[in-house]
Amino acid sequence: MKLTKQHLGIFDTYEGKKSSLENVGTLKEKELFQNGEFEKITELVQTEYKIKKNELSESEIQNHKSELNVIFDNNWNKKSLKYLSKKYCEPKKEQSTFDSIMSMLWAMFG
Repeated sequence: MKLTKQHLGIFDTYEGKKSSLENVGTLKEKELFQNGEFEKITELVQTEYKIKKNELSESEIQNHKSELNVIFDNNWNKKSLKYLSKKYCEPKKEQSTFDSIMSMLWAMFG
């Protein structure tokens, strides 16, 4: 199985929720996830988080890296996977007032 930037983008669009993809995704998006790709990305994202928290042994980390080399064609996708791990696995931090205001302004004015 090969995963692409497009797979990761769709995973992020539906916030890691396969049910959202199934309910409102386009036919083209759904066709990309016919062979367990969504579950695989979820597994990889969770493994990245476990690595960050030092919960895996060195051999498990090496196996994960080897698997990433097979699944992804470039390092950019591996970095995107780390981003998704942070976004969906790490607990939400309390946002400062400044950050809240900046987020609101960014959402309103892009």
